[in-house]
Amino acid sequence: MQAYEVEFTPVLRSPLRIADAIRVQTIPAPHVLVGDPATPGKGRRIPLTVRLIAALDRAAPLIARAKVYRDPKTSQFVLGIEQGDNGADARAIVLLSTTTSPPGDAVVSLPKEIGLLARGDVGHARQLLLLWPEGSAITVEDPILEQRHALRRVGSEFTRTILPGC
Repeated sequence: MQAYEVEFTPVLRSPLRIADAIRVQTIPAPHVLVGDPATPGKGRRIPLTVRLIAALDRAAPLIARAKVYRDPKTSQFVLGIEQGDNGADARAIVLLSTTTSPPGDAVVSLPKEIGLLARGDVGHARQLLLLWPEGSAITVEDPILEQRHALRRVGSEFTRTILPGC
């Protein structure tokens, strides 16, 4: 599965930034950071398998492709190397960050076909690690501008559409 970092900032003119990989934090051990795990209840560290760690470029640790596994010992999600070529799997791992300025918070609505792997908050950003099928869309409500946006994934493209009402 392809991996993306998407930052969606509804209150800005250019509200969508997309990276073709997810950054890896290396300390204390290689992991993907979702939110702020230093603040209780605000984040999680998603560990990487040994095989995925070995495949990373130490100079620029980025995950461009990975698969989600559930650790049988801890029941937590881990990211690892994809096994074989499964052309039927049109999902992607997406680290979505939505930000708004105080005092409002963006509200993200996920349809049932998008899997939520982890959530966290850092500052004025809400981060979600998602398992996002091709063609699916989420809804983001921006209380500051009183707008709703649909964010749809088609391949490696994420498109934003303003929806009526809020």
